[in-house]
Amino acid sequence: MIEFDQLSEFFSDFYDIKARGQFIYFDFHLHTTASPRIMTPPSVLAFLTETNHLISVTDHNDIRGAATACDKGLNNVPGMELVCEDGFELLVYFRTMEQLEAFYSGEVEKNKHCYRARRTTRDIGYYLDLLAERECYLSIPHINGLAQKNYLKYLPYMKNVLKRVNAIETYNHALPRNRNINAQIVRRAYQLEATFGSSALIARELMSFYRYLDQEERRHPRMLESLYRQSLVSPLAQSWTGQ
Repeated sequence: MIEFDQLSEFFSDFYDIKARGQFIYFDFHLHTTASPRIMTPPSVLAFLTETNHLISVTDHNDIRGAATACDKGLNNVPGMELVCEDGFELLVYFRTMEQLEAFYSGEVEKNKHCYRARRTTRDIGYYLDLLAERECYLSIPHINGLAQKNYLKYLPYMKNVLKRVNAIETYNHALPRNRNINAQIVRRAYQLEATFGSSALIARELMSFYRYLDQEERRHPRMLESLYRQSLVSPLAQSWTGQ
């Protein structure tokens, strides 16, 4: 179900995977904002202390969780879930925390909506133009999600957006199986790469995805071999510490 073999080399650049056969927790859509009922960075730190991992903290229009993860030495790909004026959400990953901070302070923080704190005052077209000039990696989360997050159903300009991103999130642990399968079909049709993640808001959801990921790794060892090989030959492979 999880398309390990479609994960970009962009992510293998952050982690030198040397121990083949050992479980590695991959999560590229993780929420850790210090808000009521949502996990705080310390809880994630405790969870991952004894676990080989590569994660990305992608809070909605916020980078405090990502900064804390890097400061604490977690293997974290600097990123955020950008929420635009039109409700479109986009996972944006950068190679360095400095690049993420520059984008956030320059184009997100100053454009936050006065009354809708989790949105900006700019639409997805504005940000796609802007991000095309930056060194980053873009993935569409929950493309066939529930209600307004079903972009295939509700956004008439979805085809144009698909032509301007790197990947589609083809497994979101918060969604039913059939919706994730549909995301994979769209990814193949547009020949894009894949990301996947827990989309976790509470510790219970995080643990559920952890168990599922472990099952998937055991079922698909050949798929993971390609990821191992990518990380070992990548000239940029390193253990990310946020420094």
